[in-house]
Amino acid sequence: MLTLFIISIASGFVVFQLMLILLPILERKSNFSQKKEVLSEARQQSETILSAASEQITERINVMGEELDTFLLQKKEDLKIEERDLAQREDFLTNEVQRLDRRVDEILSQEKAVMQLRSAKSDHEQELANGKKGLIQVLECISEIEAPTIQKNLAFGLVNDKQLELQKLTKFMQDELSSSASKSARRILDRVHARYAPEFVWPKTTNIVEVKEKRFHSALLTEPCALFEELQTTSGVKLIPFQPTDDALFIKVVGGFGISREAVRLTLEKLLAQDHSQWSKATTLFLTQSARLENEAARLGKRATEILKIKDIHPELQKLVGSLNWRTSYRQNQWYHTIEVAQFAGILAYELDIDTDDAKRVGLLHDIGKAIDYRIDGSHAVISGDYADRFGEKRFICDTVMSHHADIIVESPLAFVLQAADTLSGARPGARVNLEEGYQVRLTAIHDVVKSFSGIQDLAVMNGGREVHIQVHNEQVTEKEVKPLTEAIARKIEQEVAYPGQIKILVTRTYESSAVA
Repeated sequence: MLTLFIISIASGFVVFQLMLILLPILERKSNFSQKKEVLSEARQQSETILSAASEQITERINVMGEELDTFLLQKKEDLKIEERDLAQREDFLTNEVQRLDRRVDEILSQEKAVMQLRSAKSDHEQELANGKKGLIQVLECISEIEAPTIQKNLAFGLVNDKQLELQKLTKFMQDELSSSASKSARRILDRVHARYAPEFVWPKTTNIVEVKEKRFHSALLTEPCALFEELQTTSGVKLIPFQPTDDALFIKVVGGFGISREAVRLTLEKLLAQDHSQWSKATTLFLTQSARLENEAARLGKRATEILKIKDIHPELQKLVGSLNWRTSYRQNQWYHTIEVAQFAGILAYELDIDTDDAKRVGLLHDIGKAIDYRIDGSHAVISGDYADRFGEKRFICDTVMSHHADIIVESPLAFVLQAADTLSGARPGARVNLEEGYQVRLTAIHDVVKSFSGIQDLAVMNGGREVHIQVHNEQVTEKEVKPLTEAIARKIEQEVAYPGQIKILVTRTYESSAVA
């Protein structure tokens, strides 16, 4: 059995070795057969592709040949057309050359004729000159005056006559224009007043607080008064107590911001109606009143823009407009005055065919400087224009605002409209109280101050008391003394004259020399 087992193992091993030898050979034969099949299939596909490509190329060559033939035929037709056009142009140019040749011949003949005419003209001019010379000699013999003198006298007489005629015509035209402008202005102002009908009753503002409780009199009149000092420090206004009688005491609130004055007045009214112990709350109460009035100013500024239908006004400018409700000029409430000026300006602009929106805009902004001129040196008109510029208004709007009191000169229709509207609002009956009386008092005071200086020859108060023009004696005031004299007059007017706004002092010293021959 063992022998049989060993023999079977040996037989299996031999068979295994044979299989190892035969398997690679069989595998190579199989691969070679597959390779031949693949190569055969590839050759067939390549032949098919080459045949299809050859057919496409042949078809493309045929198509291109047909296109080329068509293109060549089209080109031949184009060349024929161009040849025909060239032939026509050649004929045209030939005709033009012939026409130009004829024109040249005509010009040459005309030049010859002109030369002949010039020669004839020269001969005639010579004859006229000889005749004129002879005539002048005859006239000189008759008149016994030389010809240049006669010409000069004639020319002088003609010039004088023309000058006199032109002067008369100029005066007539000036009178006609003045009369026509005056009539037109009256008609426009009549229409403006007819169209303007204010519906508001202007409020009367007050800066006086009456102390009704006599028990507070001694504390308020004691120097220094703690309540007054606290409110003055906080608000920037000034409190002045005065007693018209022994039993009455009043407090006058002056200076500072209009809102601050009103807030102090309201604060005093509330504190003086309470116990003395509540006076320590003066600052808190003042700040509360100020905040309320600031909100009220913003509301009034917005309301003004809504009444006038003006857009894009900066909120800060609206607030300044609203603040004018607590500012007066000749007892005229400036918030109502501002709205009235803007309305007048809009109506005037419409009558004169000017942009009404611009007119109402400058009217609304023209006096905002009055709300803050207490803390800034300069004319309120200049301050108004500067603040308008600072908050984005156009340059011509700012310049017009600055010009309404002639601080700068702007000769534009809009500037004249604003000045007229401002004047109409101030001069309207009932607009200002005691205007004539106060104006006369101010003029008299200005005259007295100026006349108190030596060397004054003449003076004139201009522009409603806003300008003083002074003429000094040339011999009594030297050139170096003019500037110190001007400053001294300005300082004395500040001290002795009560006036709104600013007064411009202009001192002139003129040297004249004359002689008689």
